[in-house]
Amino acid sequence: MTDTVAVGAGPVAHSFKIVVAGSFAVGKSTLIRAISDTGVVGTEAPTSGPESLVKDTTTVGTEFGTLTVGDPEEAVELLLHGLPGQDRFRFMWDIVSIGADGFVLLVDARRPETWDETAAMAAYLREQIDVPMVIGANRGRGRPDLVDAVRRELGYELPVIPCDVTDPFSARELVVELLLLVLDSLPDELDDPLPEDPEPDRPHDLELT
Repeated sequence: MTDTVAVGAGPVAHSFKIVVAGSFAVGKSTLIRAISDTGVVGTEAPTSGPESLVKDTTTVGTEFGTLTVGDPEEAVELLLHGLPGQDRFRFMWDIVSIGADGFVLLVDARRPETWDETAAMAAYLREQIDVPMVIGANRGRGRPDLVDAVRRELGYELPVIPCDVTDPFSARELVVELLLLVLDSLPDELDDPLPEDPEPDRPHDLELT
């Protein structure tokens, strides 16, 4: 955690580094672009081979955006870093994850063939750094059967949250759920970091005291 200033938003009380991970074409770039308050800096390159049948471009380095939540006078800034999904870019997982405060791990609830890969990524990232992680079951809203299947595959110790990364509200809600876990995991360096009865489904109302 570092103190910083949000671009164009004035001072912020605290800043947290959030890493968005997941398999190829799961929606990491879409999530960051859906909720970032600032222009997203990315490293996209054309795909080739079988990957080109799925999407035209892919992240080969990292993507970066920001999301500021809370009261303007005591706002929290989330620094969103996207990881490339392919295993050949694993070295970037290590680099980008340095200093992370939490992970959002996306899984496509309707592509079970990617679940083993996602489970392996979750295990790898958790070995590198012990911080909170939530599983975002993309395209899982309205399909509790798929969400339960994802939970069984990835383990019951991680919260699995159905989401739609193309919906800014849903994407923001997922990230705020992780923020609540990050705040809960902090030592007593923040005094009463959340208001009573916080409402994670209203992220703009989140404030620190």
